[in-house]
Amino acid sequence: MVLAGYTDWRLPSIDELETIIKLGTAPTIDTTYFPNTNASYYWSSTTYANVTSYAWNVHFDGGGVNVYDGVKTVVNCVRCVR
Repeated sequence: MVLAGYTDWRLPSIDELETIIKLGTAPTIDTTYFPNTNASYYWSSTTYANVTSYAWNVHFDGGGVNVYDGVKTVVNCVRCVR
């Protein structure tokens, strides 16, 4: 798929996704750089432990990093990087 002229998009790792959490704001992200971010769960590419059906996510309505709603069949938001 081509987006903004690029085809090398991917999901960030949980470590990468954690770096954009901004506690004390709602949603818990800098909306100057990430406008219109839903206060919701966002998938990472990081599998939980060795359980391939679960992945880590960040909830940008509080900044939690967890596997709640981490079953990969659940519909969550994504923030792609390249």
